[in-house]
Amino acid sequence: ARVHWSTLIQLNTALVYLRISVNRTSEHASIRQQRDDCAELADRLGYTRTIEFVDEAVSAYQDRTRPGYQHLLQQIERSPTATVIVWHLDRLYRQSRELEQLLDLLDSHPVRIESVQGGSFDLNRHEGRLFARQLVSFANYESAHKGARIARAQQHRAGSGLWHGRAAYGYLPGGRVHAT
Repeated sequence: ARVHWSTLIQLNTALVYLRISVNRTSEHASIRQQRDDCAELADRLGYTRTIEFVDEAVSAYQDRTRPGYQHLLQQIERSPTATVIVWHLDRLYRQSRELEQLLDLLDSHPVRIESVQGGSFDLNRHEGRLFARQLVSFANYESAHKGARIARAQQHRAGSGLWHGRAAYGYLPGGRVHAT
């Protein structure tokens, strides 16, 4: 049987999704680290080509549009089959509705998910979907819990008369005046 060249490209191509919620230093270090780790995994799995989808400084927890994620979903829709590689599953989704959107798409487009931290699982099977739903619940909880901890710490610092928040223009972290 003859195989069309576009099928060969798809078989050798992994879709790589990279996301960082906050980029305070503008050094793109975390994206670079995720990219390196995902490329290594793709190579180990035998993929010779990757297509990247990146959302930098975009939270998956808050209600923000993630253009890279939306492009990834569009690519999955156009592909008869796909493998998505992420650094960790919480990079891919943090909200139950996003997971359910992905699962609805998978009903007609089989996708394999591979992660650097956490291995692989099959979202096309009931067990994989159960695992994904549990992970999104834990990730959502962790995001909410972290936000509450940070808010409480800032409230405590403000109540104690300590610097709380980002450094304003002309100031260094901690409230010291910039000496220029």
